[in-house]
Order: sequence, then structure tokens, then C-alpha cells
Amino acid sequence: MINRVAVTGATGYVGRFVVAELQNQGVQVRALARAESDREGFAAPIEWVRGNLRSQATLAELVEGVGAVIHLAYEHLPGRYRGGEGSDLPAWLDSNLNGTLDLLMAAQKAGVGQFVFLSSRAVFSRTEMGRILDESHPTSPDTHYGAYKVAVEAFLQSFAHVYGMRTYAIRATGVYGVTWPVERSKWWGLILDVLRGEENLASGGGTEVHGADVARVIWSLITKSDRLSDVVHLSDLYVTHRQVVELTRGFANMPGALPPTPLMTPQNILVSTRLNELGLTLGGLPVLEETILSLVRYAEGTLKNA
Repeated sequence: MINRVAVTGATGYVGRFVVAELQNQGVQVRALARAESDREGFAAPIEWVRGNLRSQATLAELVEGVGAVIHLAYEHLPGRYRGGEGSDLPAWLDSNLNGTLDLLMAAQKAGVGQFVFLSSRAVFSRTEMGRILDESHPTSPDTHYGAYKVAVEAFLQSFAHVYGMRTYAIRATGVYGVTWPVERSKWWGLILDVLRGEENLASGGGTEVHGADVARVIWSLITKSDRLSDVVHLSDLYVTHRQVVELTRGFANMPGALPPTPLMTPQNILVSTRLNELGLTLGGLPVLEETILSLVRYAEGTLKNA
């Protein structure tokens, strides 16, 4: 029985969904937070630990007496994941790779039994056209971001075998969902533009998974997985701006033009064999539609009160 879990990146996009799932399961959350982090918008109290990944004392406090660590934090240039290292690769590696290793060591020393890491589809090259990428496919990063994720995954396996710690890597695509504050939610600006009557809307698209699904999978791994080390792929839908605009117009009863369909569709298809083995399914189109409807209603209220 897991009663307390340590989370890094709790105030981030994915982190808020993970914390919500843990709190729904009755788990006490202890979270690492920098001084500038927005710690509002959570349903239940959180044990906050102030600091960052490079403080040994902070990490020891974070992991003491917890049943699992969920590591979601990532230091990067604002708005950039791939390419988030900017011009100072060593400093970026120190914050992220060395910081993660320090967290792993702190967890091992404290006797924490399980460690979850948010990895990425960036462990695969974007040039592997037409491939079906399941969890057994060899990694082939073509960015520093992807190389960092692969390096951590390798250490997860070594910590599992050397220390017997159960370690899990979640390779997720884009993540969507209504978050706090709502203005931070994916497609918020696009939906506002539609409701304001904008017609010249940008084309685009990407593979997505709902944040609540990411959180459910993490909870399932730390409570049900029988593997010493595990990797799970998470990708649910290919969502285009055209689709978001069409749903928005339908929910708002606003006829109008739609953006063009993107010329390029995903060529590397991320699929999961582990989800079926874990008995899990993702939300699919109904959850996407529910999310867009919620965002439309929030946006209508925002515009009405502006």
C-alpha cells in the first residue's frame, strides 16, 4: 500500500494531472517546488519542499519515507523541449541529467521502492519514416533532449538491476487537457481566436494523449506492475488544428472556415504493447471532444467577462 509519493514537476502541465490522480487515490503528495512555482489550484493540501534537484539536503527531505518517486521536472528554455538546452549544454545537462541521477541516488539511499520517469518519443529519430515504434524498438535520438531521455532510461535499468529498485519510463507524445490556470491549456489561444471570429487560422497537428491518461498509467505501474524495469508508450490520437476548430465551431454554434489539413501526417507511429498487458485503454475521441467542449465554455465565459 502506497501512502505517500514524492513528485517533481508537480506544478507543470503533466504534474497537475498526476497530482490529481494521486489525491483521488487517497495518497499524500510531497512535491518539490521552486520559489516562483504556482502552487495554487490543487484539490487537497500538498507537502511542499522548496528547492531544486541540485541540493542534496532538499532531495533527502523530498524522498524520506515515500513509497515512490515520480520525476516529471525538466529544466529548459521557455516553450522549448527539444532544443531546450539553448547555448549552454553543460549547464542544461547538470540541471537535468545530473539532477536526475542525484534524485535516483537519494531515493535509493532512502529505500524508496519505485521510481517513475517521464521520458519522451524523442528517444527515436524523427527521420525513421514509416516505422511502427513499440516499446521494443531500438532508441535512436537525434537531439540533445532525446539523448538525455535515453541516458536516464539507461540508468533506470541499471538502478533496477544493481539496487533492485523498480523503475518505469513513460514515453509520451504531446499531452493535452484542461489545466490550471485554464489559459495554460493546449489549444486555448486557438479556441479564443475562433470564438473572436478570426478566420485566418494556422494549420498544424500532432499526436496527443490526455494528461489524465498519463496519470492513470503511472498509478497503474506503481500499484500493479510486476516488472523490475518497464517502458510504456503513450500516444492516443493525431489531432489537427482543423479538428479543434471544427469541434469549437460546433460546440459554439459558429459556422465558418476551417484551417487546411496539414500536408504532413505523423510518419513514426508510437504504439504500445504494454497498455494491453496492463489492461488499460486511453480516452480516445470522446475525451478529446469533452476537453474541447470544456475549453469552449471556459473561453466563452472569459470573453463575456472581458
